[in-house]
Amino acid sequence: MPDSTHERNFNPYPMLWISVFFAAGIALAAGTGNGIWVAATIALFLAVVWLISPRVARAIFPIVFVPLGIGCYLVEAENVADDRIKTIYETASIASGEPVEIEGVLRRHPEPAYGGAFLRVRVERLTFQGAVRNVSGDVRLFANADDSETPAEYAQLDLRHGSRVKVACRLEREERFQNPGVASRIEMFDQQGIDAIATVKSPLLIEKLGEDPVFVPLALAYDARKHLIDSFRKSFSEETAGVMIASLLGDKYFLDRNTAEIFREGGTFHVLVISGLHITFIGGLTLWFVSFFTKRSLYQFLLATSFLWAYTFAVGAEIPVVRASVMFTILLLARVIDRRGTLLNALGGCTIVLLVWRPSDLFSASFQLTFVSVAAIVACAFPIIEKMRSIGSWAPSVETPLPPVASRPLRRFCELLYWNEAAWRIENRRQIWSANLFKAPYLKWLSASNFKSILAYLVEGVLVSVIVQFWMLPLLVVYFHRVSPASVLLNLWVGVLLATESFSALFGILLSGVSIWLAAPVIVLTEVLNTVMMSIPAWTSHFDGISLRVPVYSGPLKTIYWIYAAVVITTAVRMFKWEPFAQHRRPAKSRVDILLPATTMLVAVVVVFHPLSAPRPDGKLRVEFLDVGQGDCTLVTLPNGETMLVDGGGSIDLRNDESGGFEPDSRRIGEFVVSEFLWEKGYDRVDYIVATHADADHIQGLSDVANNFRVGTILVSVAAETDPQYSELLEVISSRDVPVRRVARGDVLEIGGTTIEVLHPGNEASGTESSNNGSIVLRLIFGSTTFLLTGDIEEATEGDLVTNFALPESLRAEVVKVPHHGSRTSSTDAFVKRTDSRVAIVSVGRKSRFGHPHRDVVARWLTNGAEVMTTGEKGTITITTDGNGIEISSFVR
Repeated sequence: MPDSTHERNFNPYPMLWISVFFAAGIALAAGTGNGIWVAATIALFLAVVWLISPRVARAIFPIVFVPLGIGCYLVEAENVADDRIKTIYETASIASGEPVEIEGVLRRHPEPAYGGAFLRVRVERLTFQGAVRNVSGDVRLFANADDSETPAEYAQLDLRHGSRVKVACRLEREERFQNPGVASRIEMFDQQGIDAIATVKSPLLIEKLGEDPVFVPLALAYDARKHLIDSFRKSFSEETAGVMIASLLGDKYFLDRNTAEIFREGGTFHVLVISGLHITFIGGLTLWFVSFFTKRSLYQFLLATSFLWAYTFAVGAEIPVVRASVMFTILLLARVIDRRGTLLNALGGCTIVLLVWRPSDLFSASFQLTFVSVAAIVACAFPIIEKMRSIGSWAPSVETPLPPVASRPLRRFCELLYWNEAAWRIENRRQIWSANLFKAPYLKWLSASNFKSILAYLVEGVLVSVIVQFWMLPLLVVYFHRVSPASVLLNLWVGVLLATESFSALFGILLSGVSIWLAAPVIVLTEVLNTVMMSIPAWTSHFDGISLRVPVYSGPLKTIYWIYAAVVITTAVRMFKWEPFAQHRRPAKSRVDILLPATTMLVAVVVVFHPLSAPRPDGKLRVEFLDVGQGDCTLVTLPNGETMLVDGGGSIDLRNDESGGFEPDSRRIGEFVVSEFLWEKGYDRVDYIVATHADADHIQGLSDVANNFRVGTILVSVAAETDPQYSELLEVISSRDVPVRRVARGDVLEIGGTTIEVLHPGNEASGTESSNNGSIVLRLIFGSTTFLLTGDIEEATEGDLVTNFALPESLRAEVVKVPHHGSRTSSTDAFVKRTDSRVAIVSVGRKSRFGHPHRDVVARWLTNGAEVMTTGEKGTITITTDGNGIEISSFVR
């Protein structure tokens, strides 16, 4: 007779629990900042418990992995060598951006990109101001090749994996765009294993010193990848080549912006990023192929994992790809050594290995997304599908003599998918007893057709997709601010067609090596498949609600995400423990089984529709000057809670226009800086947008904001109608039915107790082309406090303002946004004196390519008694007033 006590004491998921406590230790170490004392306290507690009751100590044994997690995190955090490049720059031994010369070895082939290539160099020596020092660490260089002659010069260098090079450059390791909600640039470097970056403007700055020995199979894999990238670009259209190069080879730099946006809006962009999905598919396909040649599991393991790891390194061995390969290898190894345990146990084992390797990955979006998606499938989707199959295929047996305890609709639905009439007839004839089962009459017809199997696969695919979306909901909101309901179906559509297109593309490239005529039909087929694949996501992207942009909760309201996670996990546990063939179920449990999914849906609605996210009005005027680099962006929060965004930053494109209309999928200021800032504050609506003038560094970001947020009204100058630079913004606001109001000198808005005066331009500007001197100038008055927002006006307009507003108080302002980023063409002495400001804000990057702010301008404001602050140094600068005085704070202390 089995020992039931032993069975109750045995935990079938030890690795899962160990991984949970190990991760808790890492989180404690990072959160407390005093991990050693926490670890010591836990160790002392366990020792005392062991002395008092060894039995209890054994029961809580997994807690011992909390201090182990703390220890691993502290070792990783403190195990940074003094000669690491990151250490040298963080200790200011060398200032970021100073000219240096580095010597090292290329870790892989140059990564082709639009307008150049990326080089990853393992640096061994660094020369600064004539002093040579031995160093360690990786740097990423962008070798610029934006003219017709430069690529040939780089080709002559013949850079490849193992090339020893000496490069003159300006290494950078510093933050940019320091605003709430914007991802830390340095943290991104660390997650990618990069110590610093630089741009190499000419091949003349690179000297090839020779070739170091390399692992030949790896070099061949790099060669094959480079050949495929070149072949894809030559054989296919830019759109198709970009999709294939990104999804198969991990190079996303040839994706065009329109294609990438279609994938993002449909929630399918992850298929273009090599991740666990790709690794699992490639590993499984390789294993299936190898099984035709050998049935020995060890040989299958060695061949499949060898190919998988060669692929992993060939596509760049980025951390997420390595992580996925590690997980696949561990799961496959468990199969080889016949340790097949539960999938949950295997997931726990993989998690421990990955966190011991890189404890800090616990806080990376990539790790969290991978872990949660796999956990959703393993802990929830697979068990539910397994139970549905058992319900649908039930027939009397020794193990399950009675039908499942489930609602009639559920039984009928499961039978529709899984009932096999022919198998039941065969089984019934084998028994010494006979039975009649009352099934729906249409099941006999379905069992004889292939439609049932296809339907079952589709339902299972949709079910897995829905469950993964529910589990990942908080992460999708926090990291991407996007929820795409259509992704449940689009993932199936895109996944199947992309796999088919990939096989077609590879076969076409293979045939092209034999005959271009043989390859032509296959290449055409690939183009057709890509067009068909893109058609549905592109069509759905035009519908409202297909892609929801969602702000986040902040402060104490962040607990909503933890509540959601707790409810989802509790629901999953109930589903995992559900036994359809248990004949005795208490009514209380049945009520809980109904209540939990309903609660999950309710909290999901609170997360997605965020009724509590926006800050409550506090009766104060708040003006926030964002760090958007070389650009302008100011958020005004009025006392009644309404918002006004004055300009949206953007990038000035200084490249040659040789792309033939190709727009790469590059990060735009309006999306990853301004929108991220607004989402972090909890907004999904901006009441007023002001486009001061048409320079890209002011207006470009507003197009992204208008796409991502509901907008009440847009204010433009009277000259805007004739300026071609407004075209993109006007196209967006027209498609979203945003009313446009043209303003000029003399217009006044009264909003929430704040008076907003338009001081410039005058009505005479109508019909003229916008310029710096055509910028909208606003004066905000709340109580006795005044702000002056000046756009990019220069000396001429400053003179007009001084003349047109002759009264001493008419231009006075406690706070002035310094005109034109502190250019010496602005901030004339007369204008500075008339404003008589306490604070002068310069919206400019930490290092301006134009030399802003000019030292004479800074001196002029200081001489007149103003405190000068720059967004590049301080990050977001916030000035709050109750109408009497001002309070100043900044993101960077």
